[in-house]
Amino acid sequence: MKKNRIKSLLLVGCLLTITCTAIVYASKSGPFRLWSPPVISGKNGVVTLSGNLTQDKVLFGSDGMAALALTLTADEVFDLDRGDANHVDMVIVLDRSGSMNGKKIGDAKRAALSLLSSLSAADRFGLVTYSDGVQRRSGLIKITPANRARLETIIRSIAAGGGTNLGAGLQEGIEVLLSSRINGNTRKVILISDGLANKGITDPTSLGNMAAISMEKAFAVSTVGVGSDFNEHLMTRIADRGAGNYYYLENPNLFAEVFQKEFNNTRAAVATSVEVRIPLTNGLSVVDASGYPIQVKGNHAIVHPGNLLSGQSKKIFLTLRVPTHREQTFAIKGINAHYRYKDSSYTVNLDDAFQIACVKDRQEVYSSIDKSEWEEKVVKEDINRLREEVATDIKKGSKKEALRRIEEYYRAQQSVNAVVASPKVATSLDKDLGGLRDMVEDTFQGAPQEVELKQKRNSKALQYEGYSGRRSKK
Repeated sequence: MKKNRIKSLLLVGCLLTITCTAIVYASKSGPFRLWSPPVISGKNGVVTLSGNLTQDKVLFGSDGMAALALTLTADEVFDLDRGDANHVDMVIVLDRSGSMNGKKIGDAKRAALSLLSSLSAADRFGLVTYSDGVQRRSGLIKITPANRARLETIIRSIAAGGGTNLGAGLQEGIEVLLSSRINGNTRKVILISDGLANKGITDPTSLGNMAAISMEKAFAVSTVGVGSDFNEHLMTRIADRGAGNYYYLENPNLFAEVFQKEFNNTRAAVATSVEVRIPLTNGLSVVDASGYPIQVKGNHAIVHPGNLLSGQSKKIFLTLRVPTHREQTFAIKGINAHYRYKDSSYTVNLDDAFQIACVKDRQEVYSSIDKSEWEEKVVKEDINRLREEVATDIKKGSKKEALRRIEEYYRAQQSVNAVVASPKVATSLDKDLGGLRDMVEDTFQGAPQEVELKQKRNSKALQYEGYSGRRSKK
């Protein structure tokens, strides 16, 4: 909770610093000048890493915030239309607790059966279920006709009942993969839950750490939360630490779509176990990385943005902070990305340095902003971070705080855009923030039971929209 509050304050501080600079600049200058910073790039193997700053100057005595956009791009390695893709090892870890009874368990079973029909004889499938305890329904086996028929019978026999020992299910699903012979297939665990972890290991940090072994062992963990009673922050943490994806399903009939998407993504994965490393020198710190967890080891910040698919690009906005107690120039050099491709390890280096100068001239700071990159940061990163923060306010029942946060964000970005004059940002401020205000107002209207249900649903939907938007891919 405290960590989220600090991040929120840092975002507001960064916006206010730019706002004050914008107001001064607007009063003393003519039209905004478009400036484009140099793009630094490198390639090794099938991955290209490139980066550019959204601004290359910060104000003396300010919070020292600046953003660096890093883009990871994988070569077009596979022709999926021709069936040219990875073979897959997939383990489904299914919650069969009592709350899954009825439509949820029925839709999940139908989705698993549908997934089986997509698997080839070279793919392997495993199944784990959990409630009070855990059951290994099938180890990782090839999808021969006989095994397919056996798995179909097992899936149809699953019944709901009991508590939610999510940790035991996750641990067993991972063990199914790790205890099986490595055969070159791309490996994935999908964890499903509709409730709160209330048996066994329940601590979010411990469960996240359990999934983090995926980086070392070359697999990924994705999570699916269904309904309105699960812990979305826990499921997000497990997916992030497991280098996978998180999905929110209000309607369980979308299980089949999610399973198929995860299967297709795993088939198309080119770069796996991706790790971005940012050197922390001269007082530099990384405050945020498009919502991905940041680990600090030695003098490096480390981010794991998940697998890269064939032909895919991922952009990560790093929020950086540099000391501003004196005028100086910071050289950020040595950023790299490590990944695996076809059982070999590769490292892509950015050999040149990014330069951020701390200066006393406000107009100089504002002139250093890259308009196009700032636009994208606002409509992809900033607004979605706001959605996540407002989702937390809604969940806590803090209507007043949610509306205050939205208004503060609007004023700050509007002041900047009065100078930058971005139509995209103007549309986002009017349309997106209007929708946010309406959602907050609607959530807290009605009888107490109705409000409580809307808090659960709307906070999950909004958190997922923000999560998905910040991690959007091309």
